[in-house]
Amino acid sequence: MMRRQRKAMSVAFIRTGERRYAVRATPDSAPPLEMNPAPGFDPLMPHDLQHFIVEKHLGIEGGVFGRLAAGGTAKCFHAPADNMSPREASRLRRKQAARDRRLMPDRMDDYARSERATYICWHDWLSHSSNPALRARAAEMRQTAGDVLQRMGPAERASYTAEKLGEIRVEFERISACWSALRIGDSLVERW
Repeated sequence: MMRRQRKAMSVAFIRTGERRYAVRATPDSAPPLEMNPAPGFDPLMPHDLQHFIVEKHLGIEGGVFGRLAAGGTAKCFHAPADNMSPREASRLRRKQAARDRRLMPDRMDDYARSERATYICWHDWLSHSSNPALRARAAEMRQTAGDVLQRMGPAERASYTAEKLGEIRVEFERISACWSALRIGDSLVERW
């Protein structure tokens, strides 16, 4: 399978409330898109931030963030309607949705792969924590994580090397420290 050239973008994870956040992606060659509110808030690291790290480090091109960088919407991001009329915003959403449907049809399984990878890497990070409460969370996830790994094909399972998991743990730790320090209205910006 030929790898596509990865397109770049900036992604802002914005703490919008006590237990709320938004994600704003700005591809280098396209207008910004956002998901607000975004699902899966966690005070350590929201779910979409986990996806960002895992997709980037495992090279999951057809997941949420690879599709955004390629000009898609990943079916959940929309153009901010800040400076547009409702009609212009609607027209842009339809155009982006049509582009998204045509984008990477051979990579549709990457959405599910990204969900599996996020669960496995989140479990791995929690299980290596020095905090007993986080290790207890990981213990509650152990059975499901094992089941997820068993259902994977051999090639996908092989991508979870000790080296790769260690690299992702380091990134989870770095970004969790940054995220946890944000106040409402602050954001964390990362490059894809």
